[in-house]
Amino acid sequence: MSTLDESWWVRVLAGPGGDLHSQTAQERYVALPNASDPRVVVDGSSRRAVRDAVERFVASRTSNAFVRSLAGRSSGALTLTKGTWKVSPSPSSPTLRTHLSDVLGQEVQLSVAVGPPRPNQKPVIRCYGAAGLIAVAKLGPDSHTAAMVSNESHWLRTFAEVPLGGVLTPKLVHAGAFGGSTLLVMAAMDLTSDLGVGFGDVPTAVIRELSGRFRESGGLGESIWWKGLAGRLGHRELSMVAELARRTPDHPHFTELETSVWHGDWSPWNMGYSPDGELFVWDWERTTTGVPVGFDLLHLHFQYGSGLDGALDDLSRLDVSKAHHDLMKTLYLLEVCARHADAGVLHGEQHTRTINALNQLHASGLTQ
Repeated sequence: MSTLDESWWVRVLAGPGGDLHSQTAQERYVALPNASDPRVVVDGSSRRAVRDAVERFVASRTSNAFVRSLAGRSSGALTLTKGTWKVSPSPSSPTLRTHLSDVLGQEVQLSVAVGPPRPNQKPVIRCYGAAGLIAVAKLGPDSHTAAMVSNESHWLRTFAEVPLGGVLTPKLVHAGAFGGSTLLVMAAMDLTSDLGVGFGDVPTAVIRELSGRFRESGGLGESIWWKGLAGRLGHRELSMVAELARRTPDHPHFTELETSVWHGDWSPWNMGYSPDGELFVWDWERTTTGVPVGFDLLHLHFQYGSGLDGALDDLSRLDVSKAHHDLMKTLYLLEVCARHADAGVLHGEQHTRTINALNQLHASGLTQ
């Protein structure tokens, strides 16, 4: 995604041809941390939405519960400001708030968050009604994020028809479009906290359930994921990575790997518990079939833990042979490189870390 400048926010909040500086508009938004670099944009007329937005914004920067609570209690002052933007639609289309009010059948106020630059950066919208938070929506403003939002809609439908054992997933309310962006709306989940769980509390049994449900025959070489990987690695800056992928089928254990489905971002931030202790898992936008069984465990440890080696005991408990571990690590890192190419973020810190990890495997002869 390119720089999130004001024209980008016009598309998100007002729709194409809308206005963020109307003198008569009723929608007033406040930007956090500031108007020059907004990461959260919240309806200034809703005290509840503002409080939640401030607490969540602070939570993304500190784990100190007292600091988060103090920020939330002082957030009321933001509702007294004139706001960063006053939003009005174009003559031919509604604002995002009006559109979502129509979809949900009641007047809503919005809090729109955008994470740091990364392959899945996009607006996530919390919708507040008279009873509080009633829905969460996602927008895919570009082809890359639009495909992810559509993919999540597909999987939420799949899990609604055949639920996973012991896991609750968000209820799909609406799948459509807004202002040229792909739109997904989900009912709010009843959670004790939607800020995730501790790293040590991330369950691995669900991975067994998920991979067992969608286990495939035919081998990795015949999977849709593998067949598409070469094209995704076709960027000129990934010639070394593409060459490694080309040689990977020669690995002596390549044909032995079992394939299934993975969540795609198995992380502490994408799960939480209901007051009754039931596990919710969300953010299914990267879910893919035909990947080696155990990819989610590698992702968890590489992205949020101490590194790929931290996943090896978990892989063994998932009955992944130790003889396959190094090949699995290589394949996972190839997927991460492909994601970076998909999103056009080949110059960031995460991509450099991924290339370094691949080089270490290659230098050790583990990828041969």
